[in-house]
Amino acid sequence: MTEYTLRNATVNDYELSFEIRKNALGEYVSQTWGWDENWQWKYHKDDFNPDILKIIEVGQEPAGSLEIYSEDNHMIVSGLYITDKFQNQQIGTRIMTSILRDASANSANVKLQVLKVNLKAKALYERLGFKVFEITDTHFKMIFKPVE
Repeated sequence: MTEYTLRNATVNDYELSFEIRKNALGEYVSQTWGWDENWQWKYHKDDFNPDILKIIEVGQEPAGSLEIYSEDNHMIVSGLYITDKFQNQQIGTRIMTSILRDASANSANVKLQVLKVNLKAKALYERLGFKVFEITDTHFKMIFKPVE
């Protein structure tokens, strides 16, 4: 099993977090809207928040990123990106399982959204107990509600 660590991001992770997102999500963005590098950098500049960002590392190598925050008794996973080199090693599954365990201990729901074209991610979230609660033109919005 691949061991990983999570570290808090800093402002110095601005470019790294873009590259991780591009690597992990780029093909799905391309399928949905087409990839416009300039637009993506502008979006990243507006969206980048090191306060909610963690960098996933395997050894000293960046393997992905996690964006998570709390809002109204919900945990919001606004991004979980695993780079192609580290996909299919259960890293994302173990991170999400840990998040769901924490949410259950605190009686909090977990929300996220996944691009409709990313069926692999949707299947993972469904296996973990998420249900679709809304469908937009581009996304499945999903929720995990802990068993009471």
